[in-house]
Amino acid sequence: MSYHRPAKAILLFVLASPFLYSLSFGQETAAEFRGRIFMGGGPNRPGALTTRIIVNGYTNLDEIRALQDRLQSGDVDGFYDAFRKMKKGEMRFVGGAGLQINFNAAQEQQTEDGVKVFLIGESRSIESGVSKRVGGTALFLVVELTLDKKYEGEGKIYEDGRISFTPEGGIKLDSYLTTPKVIVNIRKSK
Repeated sequence: MSYHRPAKAILLFVLASPFLYSLSFGQETAAEFRGRIFMGGGPNRPGALTTRIIVNGYTNLDEIRALQDRLQSGDVDGFYDAFRKMKKGEMRFVGGAGLQINFNAAQEQQTEDGVKVFLIGESRSIESGVSKRVGGTALFLVVELTLDKKYEGEGKIYEDGRISFTPEGGIKLDSYLTTPKVIVNIRKSK
């Protein structure tokens, strides 16, 4: 009789697995990408840098709704406090000046040709030693990766993007103030 109990538990797990997977929106809990960013060059700057983009986890629907609720109630300070507490990933420059950019929100959205990955952090310059002029409030650093089904593609870095949240819990880039930097040869490495 005890032989059938483990078999029933395994059968139940196998049958429930697709349902449990669908609850995660098909998103992995961690990913790492590598690519090259064109920096423009100059007398004391490299023309391009290799970067590692690390996603520790994706922003879930409850976190998005909590941020939306704070914004809709006018609690801007509460929004930024909650946003800063979320640690979703980072971007590091390989062989650069040791600059690290932290992301407080991350989302993977399915497209017809693959996926788009959005990584959001506080607005800042990605170049060390360069200060940004403030062009208004509610600006964020937005990294948008456009990837095919093999998780290869290109991306853009918006140092001063304006974002919004969709009613379904998505994140979208509404506008930006300066020309984005381009990331090429992106490949998933983990």
